[in-house]
Amino acid sequence: MKQQRLRLANGLWVTLTHDPQATRAAALYHLAVGSHHEPEQWPGLAHLFEHVVFAGSESFQQQQRLMSWAQAEGARLNATTLPTATAWFFDVTASKLEAGFARLSDMLARPLLSLEAVEQETAVIDAEFHLLAADPDTLCEAALGAAFATPKALKRFHVGNLVSFSDPSFSGNSFSSNSFSSNPLNNNSLALQQALRNYHQHFFNTELLTLWISGPQPLEELAALATRYAEVFAPAHNFQPPNTEPLSLHGQRAFAMKLAGAARLQLSFKLEITRQKAVSLTVLRQLVIDEAQRGLLDVLSARGLCDSLQLIKPYESETEAILTFEFLLNAGEQQLAAEVETIFACWLRQLEMLTTTQLQHYARLAAEQFSRLSPVDRLRTIAFDFQPIIALDAALLEDWQKLLPQLTTSNMTRLWVTPEIAAEDQLIQGFTLPIKAITWQSAQKNPPVDFTFYPQRHAPDAPPLPLERVSLPHHAADSLLLAGQKPGVLILSPALGHALPPRWAHIIQASLRAIIGQGAHRGASLSFENYQGQWLLQLSGDNDVMLTTLDAVITQLNVLSQALNNNAAKVLIAKGERQFVQAEQSLQTEIAIRCLLNQLPRLLSQNANELQDSFSLPILPWRAALYGGDADKDKGVLHDAISRLLSRFPGKINPDLSPALAPTPSRASYAFPTTSQDAAVLLFCPLVEQTPRCLAAWQIMASLFEPRFFQRLRVELNLGYVVTCRFMQSAGESGMLFAVQSPTHSVQQIVEPIAQFIDDMKSIVAEVGENELAAKIADLQQNLALSSSDPNERAREQWLREHLYTSALTHDSLSSFSITDLNDFYSKMIAQNSTWWWLNNRPEDSTNQ
Repeated sequence: MKQQRLRLANGLWVTLTHDPQATRAAALYHLAVGSHHEPEQWPGLAHLFEHVVFAGSESFQQQQRLMSWAQAEGARLNATTLPTATAWFFDVTASKLEAGFARLSDMLARPLLSLEAVEQETAVIDAEFHLLAADPDTLCEAALGAAFATPKALKRFHVGNLVSFSDPSFSGNSFSSNSFSSNPLNNNSLALQQALRNYHQHFFNTELLTLWISGPQPLEELAALATRYAEVFAPAHNFQPPNTEPLSLHGQRAFAMKLAGAARLQLSFKLEITRQKAVSLTVLRQLVIDEAQRGLLDVLSARGLCDSLQLIKPYESETEAILTFEFLLNAGEQQLAAEVETIFACWLRQLEMLTTTQLQHYARLAAEQFSRLSPVDRLRTIAFDFQPIIALDAALLEDWQKLLPQLTTSNMTRLWVTPEIAAEDQLIQGFTLPIKAITWQSAQKNPPVDFTFYPQRHAPDAPPLPLERVSLPHHAADSLLLAGQKPGVLILSPALGHALPPRWAHIIQASLRAIIGQGAHRGASLSFENYQGQWLLQLSGDNDVMLTTLDAVITQLNVLSQALNNNAAKVLIAKGERQFVQAEQSLQTEIAIRCLLNQLPRLLSQNANELQDSFSLPILPWRAALYGGDADKDKGVLHDAISRLLSRFPGKINPDLSPALAPTPSRASYAFPTTSQDAAVLLFCPLVEQTPRCLAAWQIMASLFEPRFFQRLRVELNLGYVVTCRFMQSAGESGMLFAVQSPTHSVQQIVEPIAQFIDDMKSIVAEVGENELAAKIADLQQNLALSSSDPNERAREQWLREHLYTSALTHDSLSSFSITDLNDFYSKMIAQNSTWWWLNNRPEDSTNQ
């Protein structure tokens, strides 16, 4: 991987990354202006601008604009508005980088900002505002406004809603977040449009913009793209940097806020730190998220205090930052929160004793984690997240020594969130917060805790190998891994049609956390995560590390399978059940459409519910395979050892099973209530036959439908602010997804336009010509040839392709695909609508569906 930083003729700084192994390319524009810099008379203007630019630009409009193009071409794009920065970014198949980058650049340099788009996006942002008004994360971040005296912008309203956009004198500090559901823009549309134009003219210059481009293209080619399309931005004249007030805390440092759901404790610190020196925060985050034995999380969890913690950076300027340690508490009492803080303070003190070797070890882990990110996620991390670690040098150690003295109570504010208090409402950042100042009761002195930091010299002994072996497919390294990449990758997952119950999935996940952390310190990559609705256990690393880690995993799972009269198992199960309960609660309070997306794989794995309440780990058939890992000289040593260890696995490994049949719905629709007042509808149309040709037809139709679905339901009908259509795979089933969430329409009012849209696509499918079909097939052929350069991701991609109800797509099945096939499969999809899965979040509306 090579990088180059250059400055264009207009003054724009550009960072180029040549990654020869990448299959996708990405671009990101960063604007050093955010919501804190918008005019006070227009709260939410920065957020609105972030939205409106996607509606079209001078050179790319309607179906040619970036949003429509991305939906048709399989690109991923997004944007975010932060207090002091805004970013727009996308990634796409590398061959299409230029087409996407041309649209992104024109969108930001020459946006149309039409009245129609302004009025439409104000309604979308108003819906977002009402959604955020019930979001615990948003409300906790807003509560910082109670603790910080400056910048004053931490107290102001920044999300925007119909009221703030319709009244230029609106301040966001004189209304309740529950008071408005809809308001017209009245006569202020022109004024709002002009405010957006002024915002663009004032801030979009090359002193405030920065560009990153990443892809497999040579640096010279990436530089040519930057020159060709990014020199359209105006250079700065008489530039004055935006004013940002310094951070300062109030004298009152402890607050309590009443919120439903899981209790939490947030400890926030005011830091003096420049973005260039912020890599020390990345090392700190790596220490925070460490799940190994005797780490901070492991100690808190073992004492039943907290099972989840994270490090957040809710605010950052060029010279300062707010750093928040968030602990999800297992109970809502203040005494428990105080005990967590006491243990945390002990952990902070022990950080001062870390050796250079230990700091470099955690820095190396953070760097490895960054290297595994996708191209666009790397750019996002560089632009506004925890900075990547480039070098393990003296400067990093110096920055670390400057950070630790700032992590003191004199720089700290507390926020204790619990449903168990009473507090009067306060309006902060336009949100109604039941918050009050409190006197913090410190916990009684506990015996000091000895935390463990890594690396440790002792390594586990090699495990004894049973004589018995299981059948284990072995995919040769040269068919999967790049030259020089030798570590093996082992994947296990419950067999198709034998899904793991969600409760037990969370119990396994919780039970393996310390082993996952322990393995990471020895170079192993172990995970147990849900991908496309299937739970995958994935392990990679050098041979000896893989074997000792796998042995630890199997031992732990055997404990769970023998839970009766086993105290160790009961502790593990209790920990996992807490995690499961929190996950189930979040399903109720989650964004409604996201809740339905999470429920879909459960519906498609209905047999899992039968084993949900099993006292011990259910004994299921599992599929397993090894990818790479044995060089020729090893003669199958790793494969043999793993096949022996797996004979102890609490489940049947690769048994002979009858082919699993794809599930079918047993009712017309399924309702899953949520706390959201919005109506949400999800439709999943599965394949009508489990063949590669049908799979090809669905992917081609999805590429045709996606931009048109968004245009009709989001733009023309303004049906909701979440409108999406795409091809997807869930729990082994392939299909087409249609999803809508609306604050203004009922379930039935959403269902009818979705069904009508699918009917109306008959003419679009019929109009597909030979050239268009050939282009679609060429895209699918190209995707078959692309695979990740990361061995873990590459193995997982192959695994997921091979563990579906349908046979995998092949070049042969694509080469013979015809227009007749496409039309026939569309007709079958319509005719077999009884196999469609309809989900919504309104039980009272389901009877009419």
